[in-house]
Amino acid sequence: MINNIIFLDIDGVLNSDKYFSSIEDKEDTYTDPVAKLLLDIDMTKVKLLLKVVRISHAKIVISSTWRRMKLYPSIKEALINIGLPIVGETPFLEGQRGEEIRAYLADNQVDNFCIIDDEVFKDYQELEDNLIKTNFYQDGLTKEHANEVVKRLSK
Repeated sequence: MINNIIFLDIDGVLNSDKYFSSIEDKEDTYTDPVAKLLLDIDMTKVKLLLKVVRISHAKIVISSTWRRMKLYPSIKEALINIGLPIVGETPFLEGQRGEEIRAYLADNQVDNFCIIDDEVFKDYQELEDNLIKTNFYQDGLTKEHANEVVKRLSK
Protein backbone atom coordinates (compact mmCIF):
# COMPACT_ATOMS: atom_id res chain seq x y z
CA MET A 1 0.00 0.00 0.00
CA ILE A 2 1.24 3.48 -0.89
CA ASN A 3 0.33 6.17 1.62
CA ASN A 4 0.73 9.39 -0.39
CA ILE A 5 0.82 9.76 -4.17
CA ILE A 6 1.31 12.87 -6.27
CA PHE A 7 -0.05 12.57 -9.81
CA LEU A 8 2.31 14.90 -11.64
CA ASP A 9 1.83 16.82 -14.85
CA ILE A 10 5.05 18.40 -16.14
CA ASP A 11 4.18 21.25 -18.52
CA GLY A 12 2.71 24.09 -16.50
CA VAL A 13 3.96 22.56 -13.24
CA LEU A 14 7.72 22.03 -13.60
CA ASN A 15 7.95 24.76 -16.24
CA SER A 16 6.05 27.86 -17.32
CA ASP A 17 5.81 30.46 -20.04
CA LYS A 18 8.01 32.73 -17.92
CA TYR A 19 10.64 29.98 -17.58
CA PHE A 20 10.66 29.25 -21.34
CA SER A 21 11.28 32.94 -22.01
CA SER A 22 14.30 32.82 -19.70
CA ILE A 23 15.94 29.87 -21.52
CA GLU A 24 15.22 30.87 -25.12
CA ASP A 25 18.87 31.44 -26.02
CA LYS A 26 20.17 28.31 -24.28
CA GLU A 27 18.37 25.63 -26.28
CA ASP A 28 20.76 25.79 -29.22
CA THR A 29 23.77 25.00 -27.02
CA TYR A 30 22.75 21.36 -26.42
CA THR A 31 23.10 18.58 -28.98
CA ASP A 32 22.04 15.70 -26.71
CA PRO A 33 18.24 15.29 -27.08
CA VAL A 34 17.77 14.26 -23.42
CA ALA A 35 19.72 17.32 -22.22
CA LYS A 36 17.57 19.50 -24.48
CA LEU A 37 14.38 18.04 -22.99
CA LEU A 38 15.70 18.36 -19.44
CA LEU A 39 16.35 22.03 -20.16
CA ASP A 40 12.55 22.32 -20.51
CA ILE A 41 12.25 21.48 -16.80
CA ASP A 42 12.83 24.31 -14.33
CA MET A 43 15.14 22.90 -11.65
CA THR A 44 13.88 25.45 -9.10
CA LYS A 45 10.46 23.79 -9.46
CA VAL A 46 12.05 20.35 -9.09
CA LYS A 47 13.73 21.51 -5.84
CA LEU A 48 10.36 22.74 -4.58
CA LEU A 49 8.79 19.38 -5.45
CA LEU A 50 11.67 17.56 -3.72
CA LYS A 51 10.87 19.51 -0.56
CA VAL A 52 7.19 18.52 -0.86
CA VAL A 53 7.97 14.79 -1.21
CA ARG A 54 10.48 14.93 1.63
CA ILE A 55 7.92 16.50 4.01
CA SER A 56 4.89 14.47 2.85
CA HIS A 57 6.72 11.18 2.19
CA ALA A 58 4.86 11.10 -1.12
CA LYS A 59 5.71 9.06 -4.18
CA ILE A 60 5.21 10.41 -7.70
CA VAL A 61 3.16 8.95 -10.54
CA ILE A 62 3.62 10.75 -13.86
CA SER A 63 0.31 11.67 -15.48
CA SER A 64 1.84 14.09 -17.99
CA THR A 65 1.77 13.59 -21.75
CA TRP A 66 5.58 13.45 -21.42
CA ARG A 67 5.17 9.75 -20.62
CA ARG A 68 4.28 9.24 -24.29
CA MET A 69 7.59 10.67 -25.54
CA LYS A 70 10.18 8.36 -27.03
CA LEU A 71 12.82 9.81 -24.68
CA TYR A 72 10.59 9.58 -21.59
CA PRO A 73 12.48 6.62 -20.02
CA SER A 74 15.70 8.68 -20.09
CA ILE A 75 13.92 11.75 -18.69
CA LYS A 76 12.36 9.62 -15.94
CA GLU A 77 15.76 8.13 -15.06
CA ALA A 78 17.31 11.61 -14.87
CA LEU A 79 14.52 12.86 -12.58
CA ILE A 80 14.88 9.79 -10.34
CA ASN A 81 18.64 10.42 -10.17
CA ILE A 82 17.91 13.99 -9.07
CA GLY A 83 15.89 12.49 -6.22
CA LEU A 84 12.25 12.48 -7.33
CA PRO A 85 10.62 9.24 -6.09
CA ILE A 86 8.85 8.32 -9.33
CA VAL A 87 7.09 4.99 -8.88
CA GLY A 88 5.16 4.80 -12.13
CA GLU A 89 2.87 6.34 -14.69
CA THR A 90 -0.83 6.44 -15.26
CA PRO A 91 -1.97 4.04 -18.01
CA PHE A 92 -2.51 5.23 -21.57
CA LEU A 93 -6.26 5.33 -22.17
CA GLU A 94 -8.27 6.92 -24.92
CA GLY A 95 -10.19 9.01 -22.40
CA GLN A 96 -8.90 12.02 -20.56
CA ARG A 97 -6.50 12.34 -17.66
CA GLY A 98 -9.10 11.79 -14.94
CA GLU A 99 -9.94 8.39 -16.37
CA GLU A 100 -6.24 7.47 -16.40
CA ILE A 101 -5.84 8.55 -12.76
CA ARG A 102 -8.93 6.60 -11.71
CA ALA A 103 -7.56 3.51 -13.51
CA TYR A 104 -4.26 3.83 -11.62
CA LEU A 105 -6.12 4.20 -8.31
CA ALA A 106 -8.27 1.13 -9.11
CA ASP A 107 -5.16 -0.99 -9.76
CA ASN A 108 -3.09 0.25 -6.80
CA GLN A 109 -3.76 0.62 -3.11
CA VAL A 110 -3.37 4.35 -2.43
CA ASP A 111 -4.38 5.94 0.88
CA ASN A 112 -4.13 9.58 -0.10
CA PHE A 113 -3.36 11.44 -3.30
CA CYS A 114 -3.00 14.84 -4.85
CA ILE A 115 -3.02 15.88 -8.50
CA ILE A 116 -0.73 18.72 -9.57
CA ASP A 117 -1.81 19.96 -12.99
CA ASP A 118 -2.26 23.21 -14.89
CA GLU A 119 -5.39 21.91 -16.63
CA VAL A 120 -8.79 20.88 -15.33
CA PHE A 121 -9.97 18.02 -17.51
CA LYS A 122 -13.69 17.46 -18.10
CA ASP A 123 -13.51 14.03 -16.49
CA TYR A 124 -11.92 15.19 -13.21
CA GLN A 125 -15.34 15.54 -11.49
CA GLU A 126 -14.90 13.70 -8.18
CA LEU A 127 -11.12 14.14 -8.39
CA GLU A 128 -11.27 17.95 -8.23
CA ASP A 129 -10.99 18.00 -4.42
CA ASN A 130 -7.55 16.44 -4.88
CA LEU A 131 -6.42 18.90 -7.58
CA ILE A 132 -3.83 21.60 -7.01
CA LYS A 133 -4.14 23.75 -10.12
CA THR A 134 -1.03 25.56 -11.31
CA ASN A 135 -0.82 28.07 -14.15
CA PHE A 136 1.49 27.72 -17.15
CA TYR A 137 1.15 31.42 -17.98
CA GLN A 138 2.09 32.55 -14.51
CA ASP A 139 4.79 30.57 -12.74
CA GLY A 140 3.95 26.87 -12.71
CA LEU A 141 4.45 25.28 -9.29
CA THR A 142 4.78 27.91 -6.55
CA LYS A 143 5.51 27.78 -2.82
CA GLU A 144 1.80 28.31 -2.20
CA HIS A 145 0.95 25.28 -4.32
CA ALA A 146 3.66 23.24 -2.58
CA ASN A 147 2.28 24.17 0.84
CA GLU A 148 -1.22 23.19 -0.28
CA VAL A 149 0.02 19.78 -1.50
CA VAL A 150 1.71 19.12 1.85
CA LYS A 151 -1.44 20.22 3.70
CA ARG A 152 -3.72 17.98 1.63
CA LEU A 153 -1.43 14.95 1.91
CA SER A 154 -1.28 15.41 5.70
CA LYS A 155 -5.03 14.74 6.12
